[in-house]
Amino acid sequence: MQVCVYCGSSDGSDASYREQAFELGRRLGAAKIRTVYGGGSVGSMGALADGVLSVDGEIVGILPHFMHELEWGHPGLSRLDVVSDMRVRKEKMLAGSDACIALPGGCGTFEELFEALTLKRLGLWFGAVIVVNTNQFFTPMQKFLQHAVDERFMDIRHGQMWTLVDNTDEVIPAIKQAPQWPRDARKFAAVGSQRKC
Repeated sequence: MQVCVYCGSSDGSDASYREQAFELGRRLGAAKIRTVYGGGSVGSMGALADGVLSVDGEIVGILPHFMHELEWGHPGLSRLDVVSDMRVRKEKMLAGSDACIALPGGCGTFEELFEALTLKRLGLWFGAVIVVNTNQFFTPMQKFLQHAVDERFMDIRHGQMWTLVDNTDEVIPAIKQAPQWPRDARKFAAVGSQRKC
């Protein structure tokens, strides 16, 4: 199995976020699940990689060229792929992954997570999406997405595109238990009008 992990590179956040990232990496490595991530060496990114490597797991970093020039890459990865830009990075991270996992992060993490959800909604990618709600970080997002469903910008079935978990020990079971996303998802990608004539 291969999973991609979206997470932040900030060192200024509470230490518990990096502790959870390390623990997730350790669990993925111990389960012999190949991890693909953004390639960074600091913040939750670095902690995730260190966790995988602590149990001799396999972790692949995908790093844009400009970040490589700034020496932002983790030096101990199983493999580091340097790509042309951020767009290619996102594509390579998700391609071939059976699931994606979002840890708390900033706008880059949000962009990656929402792109995965969008591709799933359009039937272009079918993997599990697991959101780790450390310190209730994603609770406002969960409410926001439910609001989009309530206002009929998303179908009620779109609320099943992701699974919210509280701790990293729930991630692997959540991947295994995630409902199979319908291959005909495009049929309800657009929410139809309920207006009466």
